[in-house]
Amino acid sequence: MESDEELYELYGEYVSLRELGICTAVSTALAMLFFYIAPSVAGLLNVAASGLSITLGAVGATVGFAISLFLARVKREVREV
Repeated sequence: MESDEELYELYGEYVSLRELGICTAVSTALAMLFFYIAPSVAGLLNVAASGLSITLGAVGATVGFAISLFLARVKREVREV
């Protein structure tokens, strides 16, 4: 993180707009990728594609969130009172 980078407060946490954009893009891309490959997976497993599409989309978003945990740096400032 650069020292001149502006941080925004979001739900009590300080976030970089650049990192927030990257993490959002990663989660969205993985959710859409998993959602769109679900019919192929459903064909392999011989199950209905409609329910599997939503489930795999949620799994993709969760995987994207897990990856984003390692991409974003903690910016908390802990002060002893």
